[in-house]
Amino acid sequence: MTVDLLLKGTLVNVHTGQLEPGSAVAIDDGEIVALAEREADAVIETEYIAPGLIDAHMHVESSMVTLPRYGEAVVPRGVTSVVHDPHEIANVLGASGVRSVIKDADYTPLKARFSVPSSVPATQLQDNGATLGPEAVDDLLEGDTVVALGEVMDIPGVVNGDDDIRAKIQAAQDHGLTVDGHMPQVRGNQLQIVSQYLDNDHESITLEEARAKADVGLRVYLREGSSSKNITDLADLANEVDTRYLSLCTDDRDVVDIVEKGGVDAALRKAIRNGVDPVTAVQMGTINTAESYDLPFGKVKPGSPADLVLLSDLETWEVEQVLIDGERNPTSTDVSYPETMLRTDTVNVSLIEPEDLALSVPEAETVDVRVINSLGGLQTAKMESTVPAKDGWLRANLRKDVLPISVIERHSSNLSVGTGFVHGLGLDRGAIGSTIAHDAHNLVVAGTTYEEMATVANHLREIGGGIAASDPETETTTSLSLPAAGLIADRPLESVAEQFEAVEAAAKAIGVEPEAGLMELAFLSLEVIPEYRITNNGLVDVTKMDYVDVVH
Repeated sequence: MTVDLLLKGTLVNVHTGQLEPGSAVAIDDGEIVALAEREADAVIETEYIAPGLIDAHMHVESSMVTLPRYGEAVVPRGVTSVVHDPHEIANVLGASGVRSVIKDADYTPLKARFSVPSSVPATQLQDNGATLGPEAVDDLLEGDTVVALGEVMDIPGVVNGDDDIRAKIQAAQDHGLTVDGHMPQVRGNQLQIVSQYLDNDHESITLEEARAKADVGLRVYLREGSSSKNITDLADLANEVDTRYLSLCTDDRDVVDIVEKGGVDAALRKAIRNGVDPVTAVQMGTINTAESYDLPFGKVKPGSPADLVLLSDLETWEVEQVLIDGERNPTSTDVSYPETMLRTDTVNVSLIEPEDLALSVPEAETVDVRVINSLGGLQTAKMESTVPAKDGWLRANLRKDVLPISVIERHSSNLSVGTGFVHGLGLDRGAIGSTIAHDAHNLVVAGTTYEEMATVANHLREIGGGIAASDPETETTTSLSLPAAGLIADRPLESVAEQFEAVEAAAKAIGVEPEAGLMELAFLSLEVIPEYRITNNGLVDVTKMDYVDVVH
């Protein structure tokens, strides 16, 4: 019989881990039908034939664009699938938001598969916009494109037998689905316990940590995101363990990185640059992840969907053409963002006054305080410092780069505010703020004065969410509007990237450290990663999972 298409070139055989020159791949009706010569309506000769890449764990919301817009950016780079955890949307809009994001997949050729958020809220230490209990999770797990329970963040709950989190895990297992893990710095007996319930982890930042997780049978995902860049430190794991249990993921990747460097394809290139064999790296970006989630693609074999990438160079992943279900260079459906799918009224904050943010103390000249030491890459450490007090308020210590930071609850108009101090952002004037504030996505602001912080908070309130930087010298506030759930823009990717860069430039002008940046601010409220974090209810010692006083 005559097939639709015949590809000829060197096959990157992810089943055998070999390069096979002189190969042929026959495609008919969107499927691979033979790894052999066939009469064909069309023939394409190329240097390399590889499976399309799969991002093993990511949150599209972190790109600040919709799933179709994300697909427009990454499909031409050879990324044909993602395992998307809509955890951010779920924390704002709950189950209805998750269903809206799943519906978004209808508008893109990118094969989005979904994990159902398991930790909404992440903890009881912060107020978010919604709750996904065991019954709601079980209902969402029924979805045709759902492949996993999303990253389980409540490690103490797993260890201590919390009924809700154990019920969610059991529901996923009953559906025959993978259970994603989230285990930063989990070790020892805790690791032994959680490895009985969870299947993988993407939070390792050291080789020792990753090896320990591999040793207990977890699949280890090597992450290369915008805030956490771990592949350089973890690449040697490929020399120490069975690489078929390693995958590549991005987790969180901002819009500028996506436009300039790509998605999980950038992680693959970096793995190769750090010494991982190119074929092994492709396995980590394809079949390993497919096997982790029982996906039919991510491989080149008869009967599989023809999701393939034609390359002129393997080591640099130089893409010539992309096929999804046999269609060459597919594009997203040309639609503007369907605004009715995600609410745009989620920044419910009354007008903010400086005194709403200020930490008050009895009359004193200086006060010893606990400080969040922002180390970069999502990591923080405990720190102590001294800040001045003036007119009964604790103030910034600019000389030591110790600034006030506030989280304002934005989901219910309660005006619940938690304020603490942070080191490492680098501002010497003005303030920065965001309604992207993992994981509860309240409104987070940091600055040199409470007045400037209030200026940014009120600006974000007016535009319905986004990110912003305020410069008192120029009396300007530069912002990117993110009206959909306070997380996502309703514009094309390039436009969003351009405006995000403008905000980053404004932030840099007022002293924000380039390596920290606006995305670092968005993670300082994430109360599940050690050591100190700030929530709308106060400063949290993550090692104790409890609040601590800011004043030492």
